[in-house]
Amino acid sequence: MKTATTSVKLDAIKDIMGTAFLLATENSIAQGLQFKYKSYPIETADQKGWGVDVIVKEAGYGEKNIQQFLYQRPNNIDAKNMEYEVLVNVLSAMIQTSILTWYQAAILLTQDKDLQKIIKNGEEDTLITNKRA
Repeated sequence: MKTATTSVKLDAIKDIMGTAFLLATENSIAQGLQFKYKSYPIETADQKGWGVDVIVKEAGYGEKNIQQFLYQRPNNIDAKNMEYEVLVNVLSAMIQTSILTWYQAAILLTQDKDLQKIIKNGEEDTLITNKRA
């Protein structure tokens, strides 16, 4: 079995990331949100590395960098391998964050009877998260 070259793997992960960000934008365009990422090398006299910025643009506002991933590049890895490894790690971190957020929301929902009723009844009530006794 032949292993894919770094270029092929890098193209594949870029296609996946690009498609995911495009679909996320299409699904959020009604809220006026657009998503993109920027992947770039960091080459200074002091260090070599790779960075990935996750960017959100809201209608009427400029772009905001909401997350920045910075990785130091070891001497024994070339730029293509580095970018591939970084993009895989970023995608993994984004998936992990999403799943943990869903999990925490599920825990909240199981504990908040008022929230359960609002969701079950399809009410468009304002949710107050800082309830006072």
